[in-house]
Amino acid sequence: MINSQLQGERRRTKLLCIAAVIAILIATLWPFNPFVQNGVTWLQGTRGLKFENAGLVISNAPLKPPETHSMHSYGLELLVRPASWKSGTILGFYNASRPKQLLLVQYGEDLLVTHDEAIQSDITRTSKFDVDHAFRPGKLVLMTISSGSNGTAVYLDGKPADSFPEFRISRGELSGEIILGTSPTTSEPWAGEFRGLAIYSKELTPLQALLHYKEWIDPSGPPDLDGAIARYPFAEAAGQQVRDEVPSGPYLEIPATFSVPHKKLLRSPAEEFKANWRYVKDLLMNIAGFVPLGLILCAYFGWTRSRWKAIFISTIACGILSFVIELLQYYIPGRFSGMTDIITNTLGAALGGVLVETSAVRRVLKRMNLIRS
Repeated sequence: MINSQLQGERRRTKLLCIAAVIAILIATLWPFNPFVQNGVTWLQGTRGLKFENAGLVISNAPLKPPETHSMHSYGLELLVRPASWKSGTILGFYNASRPKQLLLVQYGEDLLVTHDEAIQSDITRTSKFDVDHAFRPGKLVLMTISSGSNGTAVYLDGKPADSFPEFRISRGELSGEIILGTSPTTSEPWAGEFRGLAIYSKELTPLQALLHYKEWIDPSGPPDLDGAIARYPFAEAAGQQVRDEVPSGPYLEIPATFSVPHKKLLRSPAEEFKANWRYVKDLLMNIAGFVPLGLILCAYFGWTRSRWKAIFISTIACGILSFVIELLQYYIPGRFSGMTDIITNTLGAALGGVLVETSAVRRVLKRMNLIRS
């Protein structure tokens, strides 16, 4: 049994534990808002949608491209005006049966097109490629991406910009939900104006790229729908739907709230791994963030338990807390939910518990009356 003075000191340690837990919850979950208003509004006086803060538009049904004479003869057109240099996913396609998705991303001033967002660098340009200086904030640009048997060509405002002989777009990549404004699986919101989108089941020639650019800029005449499987001019000006000019294509819908349509719950460490310094920095920060909590919890449990039992209990408690946090982060649109954070947080808590056993830390804790003398 511990006397009344020691009970008072133990209560103070308990209050520090509670304060540390609250601080962790605020840092990881605040503001806890699962219902973020969708930042998509209609432009006034012109065609298009404005994306700001966090915006999402998603098709009401999967796109179903027809078979073509070539497995890779497809084309995309996007008429957009970025709001800033900030990176974000402009367009993505999601098919649950495919582990990788086709994404078109604004990366600063560059256009990034990728089959696999997990790949950081691809010198072969078979899985991803970049088009330099594709964007300028406030400047309207038509991006035409034409894939065929000889690779993929990119046009900006109807003019050739670059070509990538090893990169091809397949039918399977376009077969799925159309998602505008963020990645289908992670929160990567894009800000700007979306003025037009077209998808073709054919390779677009340089002449067609130029003629289509003129049609998008001056939409007074009928568009060329030859080979089109979906074309959205964003001309409604109101409502929650964007109609497709191709009768067989799906509508686009504007939800009331923003969410990541297919966010994964508790992604595996393999899925989260990235071979860069930012990933390493995040790991170290997650470990360091739970060291103080593990330390103070171990000090608290040490009042009534053996040292190593206190380390074990505090580590398990921190692991459970981290697991709960990751579950809750799944419901926050701008946060991620993954196993890596649970592992690193638990490791940090264990490190904090072990530090309690070092002579220097114990001297400090004794002066603060947080552990037994």
